[in-house]
Amino acid sequence: VVLTAATVALSALAGSTAASALAAVALAALLVWLLLFARVAKPINTALTAAALGGTVPADARALQDRWESIIALRATLQGLALVLLCVALVVR
Repeated sequence: VVLTAATVALSALAGSTAASALAAVALAALLVWLLLFARVAKPINTALTAAALGGTVPADARALQDRWESIIALRATLQGLALVLLCVALVVR
């Protein structure tokens, strides 16, 4: 995320409007990914990790897993989109 923000700034400084716009959209995609991770995936990961370390199985383990899986395709799509946009930003002027 930090380097993507730097790409936006450096592209703008270099005068490449197209690269700057592509990098900005990539940054937005990564920020949405980060929001999804922080709001949904991280709390679930924390709960499942604590249960595993404690040698227990959460009563709502299936619900936790279903919730985690409900956003995995979106998270993967957002990361893939950001990657493609940053690759295209490398070759545009």
